[in-house]
Amino acid sequence: MSHEMLVSSRASAQIAAAFEWYEKRVPGLGSDFVRRIDATLFLVQQSPQLFRLRQGRMRLAMMDRFPYAIYFVWDETTGFISVSRILHYSQNSSGHLEL
Repeated sequence: MSHEMLVSSRASAQIAAAFEWYEKRVPGLGSDFVRRIDATLFLVQQSPQLFRLRQGRMRLAMMDRFPYAIYFVWDETTGFISVSRILHYSQNSSGHLEL
C-alpha cells in the first residue's frame, strides 16, 4: 500500500547538498546516492511500519552503501508520511528531530 508522502524543503536541501558533495568526489557517485535515497523513500512510502519508532513519533530509515538516515513521521490514522530530515550518521540527530 502506498501512502501519501511529503518531503520537507529542508530534507530536499540536505539531499541536494549530499549529492553535490559526492558528485565532486567521484562523478556519478552523487547520482547513485540520489537513486538510493529514492529507493529508500519508496520503501518508506510502501511500508512505513517496517521502521521502528526512535524518539516520540519519529522513525528512522537507514540507507545502504551511504551513511545517511531518513527521519520521518507516519500518521497511522491518515496514512500520511512526513519526511523531516535526511542526515549523515555523524550528524547529531537529537537537535534535528523537530518537524
